This record gives sequence, structure tokens and C-alpha cells, in this order.
Amino acid sequence: MLDSLKQLGIFLKYSPKRSRRLETAVEDVNNNRQENNKISKSKFKIFCETRWTEKHATLDTFTTMYEALVACLETISYNEGRLWERKAITDAHGLLSKIIDSTFIMCFHTVHNFICYVRGVSSKLQGSSLDIVEGYKMIGAVKQIIEETRKNAQEFDLVYSKASGMAVKAEIDELKMPRRCARQTHRNNVPSTSDKEYCKRAIYLPYLDELIQQLDMRFGQEIVSVVRALSILPSRVHLISQEMENDIYDYYNADMPSPESFRQEMRIWKSFWENQPDKPESITSTLTDVRACSTLFPNIMKVLFLLALTSVTSSSTERANSSLKLIKNDLRSTMKEDRINALFLLYVHRDIKLDYDQIIDDYAMRNPRKMVLMNPL
Repeated sequence: MLDSLKQLGIFLKYSPKRSRRLETAVEDVNNNRQENNKISKSKFKIFCETRWTEKHATLDTFTTMYEALVACLETISYNEGRLWERKAITDAHGLLSKIIDSTFIMCFHTVHNFICYVRGVSSKLQGSSLDIVEGYKMIGAVKQIIEETRKNAQEFDLVYSKASGMAVKAEIDELKMPRRCARQTHRNNVPSTSDKEYCKRAIYLPYLDELIQQLDMRFGQEIVSVVRALSILPSRVHLISQEMENDIYDYYNADMPSPESFRQEMRIWKSFWENQPDKPESITSTLTDVRACSTLFPNIMKVLFLLALTSVTSSSTERANSSLKLIKNDLRSTMKEDRINALFLLYVHRDIKLDYDQIIDDYAMRNPRKMVLMNPL
């Protein structure tokens, strides 16, 4: 289903003639609608493979423009006015057959419904400022909601009603299950007494199970080995057990400056924060707190520093690649590696305030000139 959306975006984007045909289809649909129900967009973007927030936008656009997309593909596939070449007619006919198929419609609304649950989390995870503690908290809450939703029959009824409404726009009377045979290997052949039951057993429930499984694999307990030391935070240190302490030591002892004193250091750390007011609750606040002394707690501060460098996701690479076209333009095509890396850091971490006076002073000290400029004022 997602691959079909990607093919549809490529089919429409890289041809001005097809794009204009889509704009005409949008205008025709808007002429038959009320003012508050008109389509506001006239272009369909390519489905992004890496950015989840862009995937959300593409799915929303497809829902809004579905009627216009069907009309556009019908015009091209039927070759009205003899204006279209053979390849465009063939591709349009194939795409039209896909997006008006009952299985495609049900798959689309199933994905669109549950991807809305992770929309906010995706936007947050792709940001540059996110504590790993808060990241795992949000993922845990979303995963719990999705697990509860799987047992809720009303959620499926809502998805099925939306899919039925889209089928009406495609001039399909009702969603129908594919033809079944005795031995079937290319799609699900689950037993069902109705079309609705088939959609639930063959599409809805398998997708939910796969989504939950992927969340468990990516953010499950077996992957949280790098965040075992979260219990060291002052707000959670009272919950740490001897088993957790041993687990932290076994995982981080190679990076500790003096691992032999880690157990004694942990006892002092617990006793120190036991009666302290306003305990830090995040890694960054703990590292910047004046009470967390690196001289007194070298091993613990080292572990917290490593945790602060541990990202919840790998979106930093995506942000850097997206910044490349803005930083290394035609006027800066001959930059060296040190300069471009510095510009990348400045662009990605725009929230860090810079002391321009200090920068000017450092530059003047590194590049002294014989000429002394007098201040005219």
C-alpha cells in the first residue's frame, strides 16, 4: 500500500502535464462542494521513506484529495481527448486499479488510523532536544494505548466506516473480500463469514500485531540495556536495587575512570540525595546541577554523561543530511571539512545562544593584524 502511494507521487510530480491535470480535477471537485468542504491542496507529494512526519502529511493529503486523484487517473487511463502517451495510460490504469481496490482502501485507513497515535511522538523524536527518559516514557504510553485499542471493537468499527466512505467515493458499493480458493499462498486465506470479518482478521489485526511487535523490538526491554543507568538519576535513585546496581556496573565498568570504587560511590550517592530538596529529574539537569560533583562522583557522572550522548533515535543524521543543501550551496562549494562541520553544528543546534563579542575577540587573538583600527567614536 505504501509503495503504491510512492509510485503515485512519482507519477504525478515529475510530469507538469499530469500535475496540471490533477489541479483541474481538484477544481472540478471543488465546484461541486460547499465552501467549508473544498480541497485546499492541489499537489500530491512523494511518499517519504525516512521522515515519519512527512509520511503523516502524505497520508492526510491522500485522504483529502482522494476523489480528485481518482478523477485524474480516470481521465488519463481513458485517454480522454487523445492527449496522453501509451506509457502514461498504462501507468494511470495500474495506479487507478490499486487505489480503488477494497484491500488497498482498508489497508490505507488501518495504517492512517494508527499512525495518528505515533504522530506526536514522531515529531518529538525527530527534534534535537529530547531527554532519553522522556522519550521512553512517551513510547511506553503510546504502546500501551495501542495494545488496549486492539481489544476495543469500536476502534475497528470506526476504521471500517471510514474505509466504506472512501469506497463510496471510488464508486464501490461496499468493501469486498478477495476471491478465495482452497490452496492460497499469496495472501491471507482466513475463514470469515462476512466482508467485514475478513477485513478485521486479514488486515486490521495482523497490522496491529506487527506494529506492537516492532515497538517491542525497537523500544522493548531487551533493547534498553543502554539506559539501565537511568535509575541513577536523583529522582529515581531510591528505587535502585542491588541487582540493578550490578547490572549497571557490568555494562559500564569499561568506561568508568575507577570502577573499583563504584559500589562505595553508589552508597554515598544514595545517601547524599535522600534528603535533598528539588531533586533533578533528567540527565541534563543532573549534569548541570552544582551538587553533582564530578570529583566526588567520577564514575556516576561518567555514566550520566554517556547516557546524555545516547540518542533515542537516529534523527540527527537525517537533520544533518537535510541541512546539507542549505549550507553547502553553490557559493560555498569549496569549503573544507572543518568549516562545513562547524556550520552543520551551528545550524542543527540553533537553540544554543552564542556570545558574538567573545567570538570576535577569539578571532582577533588568533589572527592578529599589524594595522590598529581606531574607534571613530
